[in-house]
Amino acid sequence: MLTPIEFANEIFEELKTAIDRACRERYWFTACRNARVLGFSQTDVSSSFAYAQRFDLEIEPDIYISLTYRSFEPSGAFLTLPGITKFELSLMHNNELVDTYQNEFEEISVSNSRAAGNGAYSLGL
Repeated sequence: MLTPIEFANEIFEELKTAIDRACRERYWFTACRNARVLGFSQTDVSSSFAYAQRFDLEIEPDIYISLTYRSFEPSGAFLTLPGITKFELSLMHNNELVDTYQNEFEEISVSNSRAAGNGAYSLGL
């Protein structure tokens, strides 16, 4: 039988794998879905600059895992850069950071060139 900290480490490793898969697939939902399936609570921590979700799981009062997902546009004036999605995973034990993991990906840009042969946008009418 696993100790609580060993159990927390297994969950941490499983979420690391899910984060890496989400980054390879460029699909944030993969990691977030896995966190929910593992029993994490979800909180919206979005701001005016980024869409963000935080997933938390308390294994015991002194063992805690947190996953934060943020998606934001780094573009400034006169720049057109793809959106960025970042994940940060942390494992706390006795109020000390035991392990942390981060990964990110650039979101696929959607082109404005949905032209209908003559350069005009199609309204589908």
